[in-house]
Amino acid sequence: MGTTTGHTIGMDGGVSLARGDEIAEGADVKSMPASENGLSVELLEELAALAAEKTASGGLRLMGEGGILPELAQHLMQAALEAEMDLHLADESVRAGGRGSRSGGNARNGYRAKRVMTEVGPVVVNVPRHRLGTFRPGLLPKYARRTGALDDMVLSLTGKGLTSGEIVAHLAEVYGMTTSKETVSTITDKESARPSPVRLHSVRVPSSRT
Repeated sequence: MGTTTGHTIGMDGGVSLARGDEIAEGADVKSMPASENGLSVELLEELAALAAEKTASGGLRLMGEGGILPELAQHLMQAALEAEMDLHLADESVRAGGRGSRSGGNARNGYRAKRVMTEVGPVVVNVPRHRLGTFRPGLLPKYARRTGALDDMVLSLTGKGLTSGEIVAHLAEVYGMTTSKETVSTITDKESARPSPVRLHSVRVPSSRT
C-alpha cells in the first residue's frame, strides 16, 4: 500500500481504494475501478493527492477550461502522436533498407499546433511532422478538429431533443467549448447521410408437393 500526503491508496479485490489518512481524518472512503489501461498505483496516488489539493484550495474542476481532464487528455494525446510517428518512421526505415536521414531516408521535421475539441474540453496538441510528409496519424486524421467521441456526444444530445443552439450553449457551459450551430449541423447531417443498414428479411418458400 502506498502513501501520499493526506491520502493512502491500496488495492482491494481489484479495486483501488483512496482514503484519508491522519492528516485528512474522517474523510469518506473513495473507490475507483481498477485500471484497465495500465495506470499504476503511484499515478493514482498522485491524482488523489492533486484532487485533495484542488478541493482544499477552492474546488476541483474536471472538464472545460482549467480542468484536470483536458490537461490529462492533452498529455496523453501528445504521447500517442509521438508514438505513432516513431512507429511510422521505423516502418519507413525498414522499407528503405534501414537508411537514415543522412542517406536520403525520412526524419522528423518539427511540429504543427492543432486545437482539438474533445469530449472533456478543448486541447492543443503539437502534431509531429517529418521530411517526406507521409505521416497520417490515426488518433487525429489530417483535417479532424474534434474527436469521434465528441460527435457521439452531440448525436446523443440531439437524440434527447436538444436544438443546435441548446447544444452549443451546453458545450460552452459544461466543457468550455466555443463551437457553432453550423458545426452541430455538420455532425448531425453527416450521421443522417450514412446509408441505413441492410435488413435481411426471411422469405418463406412453399414446400413442393408431389
